[in-house]
Amino acid sequence: MPAERSAPGGARLLVVLAWANVAAHVAGLIVAWWALRPGSMVLPLAARMHHLAASSYAWRWGWGIWMLCALLLVAFVAVLRRQLPGDPVAAQLALHLTAAGMAVDLLCDALQIQALPLAARSGPGLFLVLERLAFFGGLTVANGLYTIGVLLLLICLRGIVGPAARFAGWASVVSGFTLAVEGVVPSPVLPALATGATLGFYCLWTVRVAYDLRAPR
Repeated sequence: MPAERSAPGGARLLVVLAWANVAAHVAGLIVAWWALRPGSMVLPLAARMHHLAASSYAWRWGWGIWMLCALLLVAFVAVLRRQLPGDPVAAQLALHLTAAGMAVDLLCDALQIQALPLAARSGPGLFLVLERLAFFGGLTVANGLYTIGVLLLLICLRGIVGPAARFAGWASVVSGFTLAVEGVVPSPVLPALATGATLGFYCLWTVRVAYDLRAPR
């Protein structure tokens, strides 16, 4: 175990951010079923276009929660990087990659919030293009960058965190890369299968890492 650690205040903040990530992602999954599912590719094209054209208030708020999830993810990585002894280059790269993923994620969420409801009122051509762009950008590009960031942090955390954190981290990486690959396929079923596993293992990883780094050595 490392001999030096960052200030205890950073460790406490990491725990707060870990639980904030858990709360936001659980809320995101709930709202995804309640508010986002009626406008998603789970339903036929005509049905989801009608839903978004008629009423998009809940849809907008739902994607707003996922924007918060992206911000909290990067905040966790930023604080975690400062908790690592020596501020390794891999951790710095992880922060840059997750920040880039957040930028793509926020852009795709903005498309979901503003562009898709408008496109739903104009016709299927533009709607399908924007829907596909937001789907691919969010699942493949943004999620792929997040997953690489977690992978780099796992390397930095070797010998620092316990087996539960390592298992959750590697499981999150495997399911995250699976989700990124599935983002290339416009299927309503395949991404849904990997999303729950990715987010569940990611949330477990944040909590276990935060408590392992807070524990006295």
